[in-house]
Amino acid sequence: MNFDKKKFETKMPASFNEVYSVLKTFGLVPTLVGGVVRDFLLTGEIGKDWDVELIHPTMFFDKDQWKSLGAALSVLNKVSYLPYDVIRLDYKNTQFEFSPPRKELFNNSDGHSNFTAEFDFQLAFEKAVLRRDFTINSIGIRFNSLREFELLDPLKGMIHLKDKLLHPSGPDFNKDPVRFLRAVRFAEKMQFHYSEELTKILTTMPITGISPNYLWHEMQKSHNPIAMVKKLLDWQQRKQELKLPLSFEAMKSKWEELSSVLVDPSRHETWMLALEWIGISSESWQKYFSVSSEISARMARWVLSSKEFVKIKPAFFHGEFEVVRDLPEFQALFDWYFTTKQLLQKNPSLPLLVMIEKYLRDWTLFYRLEVAKEVKHIDPPYRAKYQVWDLCQKL
Repeated sequence: MNFDKKKFETKMPASFNEVYSVLKTFGLVPTLVGGVVRDFLLTGEIGKDWDVELIHPTMFFDKDQWKSLGAALSVLNKVSYLPYDVIRLDYKNTQFEFSPPRKELFNNSDGHSNFTAEFDFQLAFEKAVLRRDFTINSIGIRFNSLREFELLDPLKGMIHLKDKLLHPSGPDFNKDPVRFLRAVRFAEKMQFHYSEELTKILTTMPITGISPNYLWHEMQKSHNPIAMVKKLLDWQQRKQELKLPLSFEAMKSKWEELSSVLVDPSRHETWMLALEWIGISSESWQKYFSVSSEISARMARWVLSSKEFVKIKPAFFHGEFEVVRDLPEFQALFDWYFTTKQLLQKNPSLPLLVMIEKYLRDWTLFYRLEVAKEVKHIDPPYRAKYQVWDLCQKL
């Protein structure tokens, strides 16, 4: 695996030229590090999320000077300030995040932010990258000028990329519980395996500080949340302290079915719909992620009533209105029709119609056809029921 400097130069976003000019006025030397470097080495393409570490050969880090840099970059476009003195600039379809090199001094508390940061503009790259997660994310491209740049790889990340190996960057890997999730995510997403050292760390590291919010975030970044949750449930057999919204026993024979039903894994509502549909209560999901209990109950009720019409076909309701309207099954159909309508009015992106088309094909047109408008000849208390009955006659 080699670093193709010419290809990298031709693919660099033009916006970086303007960004570099601002950095140069402050005497700052940028080093691109993280996912963009990793993915370029793997695919030859340059991503749009630039993690840029800034050093200065003689100056010490100063917050006032750092704010001045933010003000200068804001001339290009609006900047925002993130924790740990990260400056974010969204400019011409590229997101730049600028940070000074830092050491992380960990304390004994749980959680992802259990450290204090010590900033040092003159911190050597081989020391600065020790705070990062994996060696494959610790490769840098340092710009001595726009046309003069070099690859920095003190932790042998390129060898690990070639070998599809996840290996920790530094001795403090086990002090951040979120890195456990990141290891599972990277292994699943990139189909990499763990080094022997990383396997030992993952097996023994404390992970009680993993919050539902971080789990959800890492699930979404995996691009295959179902596979990631499955891997985590496998890990839970060895690490009982790993709290998850589903149980291994309940899910062990349900993954294929869940994959078939889950239309949009980026939303809690669709997870709860899918879980209820495959016969697993969504209550644990609702409680774990603190989703509204009303939403959870609504999804469960919708699934329960929908499943009734897997068995009952539209022809069951063919016949005289005066007879059909008093059937208990028709009352259930009436309630289901308007519940679906109300849910879609409040949340049009819910995949209810997709699920109906997939699992209740006989009822596909039920929500597509227009209801009868000429209903004045029907007694007012029965008009809405008549409209639903009329739809059934058209199916």
